[in-house]
Amino acid sequence: MKILGSGRAPGRRWQVGLGLLLLGLLAYWLFKPNDTLNVPLGVEQAAIITYGGPSLAVKPYKWGVAVNVRMAQVSGQASARIYDVRYLVNREGTFDLKDFLIAEDGRPLDGLPSFKFNGDPKLSKQLENRIRETENIGVEISGYYYAKLLGLIILWLGWLLLIIFYGRPKPSPPAVVSPVPTLAEQLRELMARLVDGSLDAEGKAKLELLMLRCWREGLVPADATMAEGWAAVSRDANTAEALFRLELWLHRPASGVSRAEIAALVAPFTISKIAVPSEPSAT
Repeated sequence: MKILGSGRAPGRRWQVGLGLLLLGLLAYWLFKPNDTLNVPLGVEQAAIITYGGPSLAVKPYKWGVAVNVRMAQVSGQASARIYDVRYLVNREGTFDLKDFLIAEDGRPLDGLPSFKFNGDPKLSKQLENRIRETENIGVEISGYYYAKLLGLIILWLGWLLLIIFYGRPKPSPPAVVSPVPTLAEQLRELMARLVDGSLDAEGKAKLELLMLRCWREGLVPADATMAEGWAAVSRDANTAEALFRLELWLHRPASGVSRAEIAALVAPFTISKIAVPSEPSAT
């Protein structure tokens, strides 16, 4: 007896092969090596480029550029220069470092290798550890922090008050200003010395000056000079004789004018012009 094979076997093998091919492509897409480097945003990275073309330079900076690039160091010879390039990614996306480089002489950069990287807003575990280690470093203060702080504040305030108030001179009491004696009081004092014979040359000069002030009132203005006042007093009929006798007594002692006569001239002017109110009479 002859057994005939089914005609569907070749079709099944084709389907199985197609399925394996699709699985292989899917596995390759999932597990293929990623040649794009993930770099965190805001963290400067370094790239070493070996290039034998024209000398490289960084493109001029523009506001809002996605990647900041700087040339840290250039070494080697003209045939094969080695560039230490530092770059910092500012925003998320995929970028190529060669797009930010130009030739110093303006020639095209033929043969410059591509260096792609992806701006990753997430921090890597290694970078997180580095940041954590940096943050943990600090200055620690032993116990009783608030007590020490309060003590320092009290010490500072005490020192400040000591500077302000220690050794500060006490305010002196206000000076007692004695009232200026009136013209009548001055004349009474001079006349008392005249009567008892103790009036010296200085007192006589002062007596002459005060009497001229008394006699000139009503004869010359208040702002008149001493010479004008003396001339007016010597011409007036009411004061000329009194002035003449005072001058004889002061400057010619042998003239015969006595101290009693001079005291009689001064006496009317020793009475204060302030009237004292009289007491009411009893009824």
